[in-house]
Amino acid sequence: MVKRSCWVLLIALALASGAGLARPAPARGENLGPGGGTRIIVGDEVVGPYRLLVTAAPEPAQVGAVTYIVRVSDPASGEKVRDADVSVELVHGEKGVTLVAAATHANAGNTLDYAAHMEVPDAGSWNGIVRVSGRAGSAQVAFVQRVATPRGAATVVIVAVPFAITLAVLGGFWVFRTGRRADAAETRRA
Repeated sequence: MVKRSCWVLLIALALASGAGLARPAPARGENLGPGGGTRIIVGDEVVGPYRLLVTAAPEPAQVGAVTYIVRVSDPASGEKVRDADVSVELVHGEKGVTLVAAATHANAGNTLDYAAHMEVPDAGSWNGIVRVSGRAGSAQVAFVQRVATPRGAATVVIVAVPFAITLAVLGGFWVFRTGRRADAAETRRA
């Protein structure tokens, strides 16, 4: 009986997950979690007279708030540089819109990192530059920041549908099994 129930469950799950095979959606790698991930732009590398670690979050970036974290170190001693001037500039590739923000310790909430919080108004490809200037000299890092349109409620619904179907099938299976056990127990008592 257990074997048969497992097969029924597997067939139901296959049908539920295979329902979307008639019209496959284009595949696209995307982090659908609430906070997104973090993108490493420069991973603790020597750039000019400094060792830099530059990250952007969330990844994938969407229209709205994007945070850039910069950690500046002396490559020879490993000491953190805490008195540099750090800025982040973004220029929209098609529209030419320019955004500039100072990265500060106050925005980072600590004395090791510099952070710039930017409100990115448009989707598309943005050309970015992180500029660092201090006692040892200047350095800059160029990068491309891709910004997607914000996710709507439809995306959440589309992602939730397979889970809802699976839960419904498993819930039905559980109700069916517990109902049969109750009927068998009543039959034995009578």
